[in-house]
Amino acid sequence: MNAKRWTSTHAGSTPAENHHGALLATALEYAARGWAVFPLTPGSKRPATPRHTADDCDHTDPWCRREHTGWEQRATTDPDRITRAWTTRPYGLGIACGPSGLLVIDTDTPKPGTTTAPGEDTLTALTAAHGGPEGLPATWTTRTPSGGVHRYYTSAHLTTALGNTAGALGRLIDTRGKGGYVVAPPTVTDAGRYEVTADVEAAPLPAWLVQHLTPRPAAPTTPRELRPIAHRSAYLRAVLTKEAQHVQEAAEGGRNSALFAAACCLGELIAGGSLTEPEAAGVLLDASAGHIANGAFTEAEAWATVRSGFRRGAAKPRTAA
Repeated sequence: MNAKRWTSTHAGSTPAENHHGALLATALEYAARGWAVFPLTPGSKRPATPRHTADDCDHTDPWCRREHTGWEQRATTDPDRITRAWTTRPYGLGIACGPSGLLVIDTDTPKPGTTTAPGEDTLTALTAAHGGPEGLPATWTTRTPSGGVHRYYTSAHLTTALGNTAGALGRLIDTRGKGGYVVAPPTVTDAGRYEVTADVEAAPLPAWLVQHLTPRPAAPTTPRELRPIAHRSAYLRAVLTKEAQHVQEAAEGGRNSALFAAACCLGELIAGGSLTEPEAAGVLLDASAGHIANGAFTEAEAWATVRSGFRRGAAKPRTAA
């Protein structure tokens, strides 16, 4: 559907009354898109209901007569329910990502005085390294009061629902999916206003991001000595040693590339049956330990690069002599 411009349906004339009307009108627009909305406490990012947690639920709330019902279950696209809610108070707008078939990428800004790169810069670098021709498609985008960016992508085409992540794509990049929500424009909190910056249709989540965000078997999280395996040839031992050394000795600016190249090489051997993925991942993550400790990248970022390299290497399977 074509995006509509927001208009007030409230018969007020003051800025506050007009904002109240804009909130209702926009809530109905989101519902027309198929996005399930729920009210936020005015001036904050907190859900207005329920006012109790699952642990504190005594089932006196009409929504909780059978079992506790949270904000995600209460989110709706029903115009009547939305109208009743937003004509009573100027609630902020929350969008429940799971029921709405959305995966939102949230890039944040670093705290003042820190040297961490903005989430937008990290996402740009990630796209350049792994996005291929698909890249990062233009989509419905908003700006947060802190200067962060929310990119809304549709996820209804996925066979496995994606949940929330924090840092899985890199520093200052979170995602919101099943079990998560975002504050949507034109909500105003104590920190400021949420605004639309790209008024276009939400695009499907790119396949390369789906791969990065799909849960994988856990990689080793602590350094460990690579145990000798009887069938491992001298050639294979030499390859593992050489690739680990390349990663360990990589200079600033080339660490991620070195890790990706090593993962591609070992990915070929995994695909050829000469090496298992846990063995290869353990070697590469151990070799990355110094870079992780120095803050060159997080373990999550290293693991994402390793997975990507394994996938690339799988296209050219080979065996160790």
